Amino acid sequence: MHRIDTSTAQADKFGEGKNGFTGGNPQTGELPTALDADYFDSVQEEICGVIEAAGIALDKTQRNQLLTALPLLFLSRANPFADIKADGAAAIATALANLGLGDIALAGVCTGVLDDAGHIDIPMVINGEKKKLIIQWGSTSTTTSGATVTLPTTFPTKYCAGVGCEAGSYSSIKVVAVIPLSLSTIGVYGRAAGTSTLANTTVKWIVIGY
Repeated sequence: MHRIDTSTAQADKFGEGKNGFTGGNPQTGELPTALDADYFDSVQEEICGVIEAAGIALDKTQRNQLLTALPLLFLSRANPFADIKADGAAAIATALANLGLGDIALAGVCTGVLDDAGHIDIPMVINGEKKKLIIQWGSTSTTTSGATVTLPTTFPTKYCAGVGCEAGSYSSIKVVAVIPLSLSTIGVYGRAAGTSTLANTTVKWIVIGY
């Protein structure tokens, strides 16, 4: 692209070195700006290049092709990334990969329940496969025959591990055992210090699975 540079261009019209056009002045003998092929070719190719870069074929009958092309080449500021979303799943995946957010974005966000008894579901992508690690917790009162606890949420695939501790004075219980009974229940047992006898106590527990 260049500014008009014919011999009758108005020199420095828009600042130093920034020529412009003039309609001339018959009273002073000033000639109007002459146009040449170089200038028209430059304007033509600058505009056509934008339209064709957007993948649009030039059409002599259309008057809005430049306006149509610009949104295709630039992200929307009014509705950020809506244009990428409209391009479909492949475009979204490419954009996320370019930002280094591919696996993170595909994993999703944590869900769960935060309370005395609750759970947190932590999404992740491992070797390209979406997984969900689940951590659950709560408390229960055990008896001399232990206690069966229904978990806040059922593990979809596997129970991995669980631990517990006495929620009281810590003087009477030596060991707390948390044992999986199913994907939705656990057994909780407290053993009296120095014996093999199960005891009454209140236990806090935490279990992990997926």
